[in-house]
Amino acid sequence: MAREIQSLARGLDTLTMLANQAGSMGVTEVAQALDVDKSSAFRLLSTLASRGFVEQDEETRRYRPGLQIVELARQVLDRIELRAVAKPLLRQLRDRVDESAHLAVTSEGHVVYVDAEESGATLNVNTEIGRHAPLHCTAIGKALIAYLSPKDMKRIIEQSRLKRYTPRTITTIQELIPHLEAVRKRGYAVDDEEFEPGVRCVAAPIRDYRDRVVACVGISGPSVRVSLDRVPEIGAATVETAEAISRLLGHRQP
Repeated sequence: MAREIQSLARGLDTLTMLANQAGSMGVTEVAQALDVDKSSAFRLLSTLASRGFVEQDEETRRYRPGLQIVELARQVLDRIELRAVAKPLLRQLRDRVDESAHLAVTSEGHVVYVDAEESGATLNVNTEIGRHAPLHCTAIGKALIAYLSPKDMKRIIEQSRLKRYTPRTITTIQELIPHLEAVRKRGYAVDDEEFEPGVRCVAAPIRDYRDRVVACVGISGPSVRVSLDRVPEIGAATVETAEAISRLLGHRQP
């Protein structure tokens, strides 16, 4: 049993070592790094290669990480539940800015709120979990569609029909497109009383390990407290939270 555990430890050390290498490694290099003889290193590498965890270059005979590692990592990342990962950070964001924080995704051309942490203030904005909202006039919605391909963005915008909800609602594509470009430049979106009078919101995108925007985190509050002067401060805090959640989902900055 002790020998099997030692072999397993060496196998894991080899995978970690290969993954951290900028290039590939030969049998001799692996043997030296593990402090074993070349025959033991070769058997270890051959076993890992037979299961797809490492690959051998046919020309150089050197080894590199195999695609099986990528597949296992993908399966693990796909099982990470967004709400469970985001919950503590959502609470921290609420406490940091002292306004209600929420988490949302897209579904069938709408925003769907999947989690929320309400502010303890007497006057606050409550977000009902499961509630649907439009994409074109909410901070969450704009942050979600701003990073789509032009084709998908156009399709979703056309589906939403840009309905007017308040006098501030953006109702034309010509006005909305530059607005979404501004979202991409600063990293967060703003709803300036565009969906509900007296309510101002800020939201930032959450990315997964494929660098796809899969959700958004946002802040909502009465416009008397979430003033335009406070928007940059709240925006920065929201972006930091979104990036922290993204990292937990496996995202790495390009």
